[in-house]
Amino acid sequence: MPDFISPTIVKVDGVWQIEGKPRETFKVLATFNPSNLPGKTIIVGSINCPPNGGTPPHRHGGAAVVAVPIRGTCLNQMNSNEPVSYSVGDFWYEAPGCHHQRSECVGDENAEFLAVLIVDDETIRDGNFGAVFVLDKEVEVGEKEKSRCQC
Repeated sequence: MPDFISPTIVKVDGVWQIEGKPRETFKVLATFNPSNLPGKTIIVGSINCPPNGGTPPHRHGGAAVVAVPIRGTCLNQMNSNEPVSYSVGDFWYEAPGCHHQRSECVGDENAEFLAVLIVDDETIRDGNFGAVFVLDKEVEVGEKEKSRCQC
């Protein structure tokens, strides 16, 4: 397989996206603060990505993530690993500090998945869930600070 070439990221109507691809939507479904994980919050989210859609390269603010597809197929590439397609019945894990280089919907239907993130409380203080999703481009142009890496 050829080396991954980073896509062109452009800002359209104030939103960073892969040139020519629509963005995903993310919705927080629930948050939990379990007593056995002091200082941590569990976020459960729903992600929906339209056909040919994708998410620009990003990290998750030091969060550990487990994602479970519930519809369609996602093509993901983490760190320098080979890309992998995930469909219903599969799941993937992103360790804290993981670089999610590629996240795309492949096929003719929306790709939907649930994500469970475990993040430090300080990362989302004051309900700022945007700090959990940090695009490389946002860091590059100075819009956000680089995600904490717990590699």
